[in-house]
This record gives sequence, structure tokens and C-alpha cells, in this order.
Amino acid sequence: MMLLLIPFNNMQTASAKTGKRYIKATSINIRKKPTTKSKSIGIKYWNDSIHVISKVNKKWYEVKYKNKTAYICSKYVSKKRIKYKRYKSPSNNTFKSCLPANCLTHNTSLPQGRLRKKYILDYKTGVYKVGDRYCVALGSYYTTKIGTKIDLVLSHNGRKHVLKCILADQKADKDTVNNHKVHKDGSVAEFVVHSKVMSYKARYVHGDVSYAGKQFQGKIVQIRVYQK
Repeated sequence: MMLLLIPFNNMQTASAKTGKRYIKATSINIRKKPTTKSKSIGIKYWNDSIHVISKVNKKWYEVKYKNKTAYICSKYVSKKRIKYKRYKSPSNNTFKSCLPANCLTHNTSLPQGRLRKKYILDYKTGVYKVGDRYCVALGSYYTTKIGTKIDLVLSHNGRKHVLKCILADQKADKDTVNNHKVHKDGSVAEFVVHSKVMSYKARYVHGDVSYAGKQFQGKIVQIRVYQK
């Protein structure tokens, strides 16, 4: 009886091409076939995980997506998940203030202006997004780099959920308190909005984004600031 021996180095190479990977682009299409002309059957966003089955060629991975075989462009996939720094929320206040987008600069020589060109309005809530992340302003205690990815962990009725956000503006230190952690209006996060699209209750009755959609409900218990 003969045994088929597989060289150890080949086993390492095969395993290196498979397993859990992470998206390093703002968003990426999951394709039915390994070509950009193929139909998109889904989207993955920055730092989302994806299971790689095999490497098709230099440009494409075969992946598992919703229990089906699909394909993804390999240059937008990384072995490492981006790390973040955790901050405990300094407030039990559920209030989340509004920042009208027309108050932000269009000047593309500034990072706020460059990011603004990527804004997408979520018409269901009236809050702007970049990719799958809601645009927010935070105090300088957390970060000052526009475009930084942020997760807000909210607690509502005993359950926690993550709201994906991105730093679209930084609150001036003169407008914040508690070592620049909280806005003077009591909110930890201020959301960039289109006032005319927001519900009347959210914008004019309460002035609180918590009333713009279920995903905004609850108090912020943790702020995760990504390091890249």
C-alpha cells in the first residue's frame, strides 16, 4: 500500500490562502463569478469578516457567502482585523444631538470637505452616511482625525447593539466639557443630518437623533475608536 505524501510547505501554502479574512475597503461587492462584469450578489464593508475557501488567481478569492460559493477581489482582503481602542461612555444621557450638514465646509482642502464628497443620505432617518457608517462629530478626547472609523455601543431595553459611525467633524474644545468628552448640550455624539428629511419629531420636537430610527435608540455605553 502506497501513501501519498504532501510536502509540509505545500500544506502551509494551502492553509495560508483559506480561513477568516477581513475587508480593508470602505465597501466591496461579492460577485457570482470571479470577474468585475459578474453580477453582485451582496456587499461587505470595512473590517467585516469573510470566509475564504481558496485562491482562484492573483486577483480573486473564492469565498463562502450566505452558505453559497461566491467571489471577492483579493486586493481588498486582509488577514488582520483592524484593532480599536475602547472608551467607557462618560454619560448616561440617551440624547444624541443633530448637526445640519449645511454647517459643514465644502472646502476640499480640508478633511471635512473631502469626506463630505462621499456622503450618502439615509432617507429613512435623515442622517448622512459614508459607506455603511453614520457621520458623527465627537469631542477631541477620543480622536481628532477626520475619517476615523468609530463604533458606538448602545444599550436599549437590556440589549446592546453596535452602531457603525465615522468621524465627519470634531467638536471644538470650547463646545465640550468633561475633558472634551461630552458636548455642552449633554450628548456624547452629534450626528450629521439633513433637517428637512428627518422626522418632525426627531428634529423639531426633541432635537434628538434617538427618534430618527430604532438603530439610534438607547444610551451609548462604549465608544470604540479604530486605530487605522
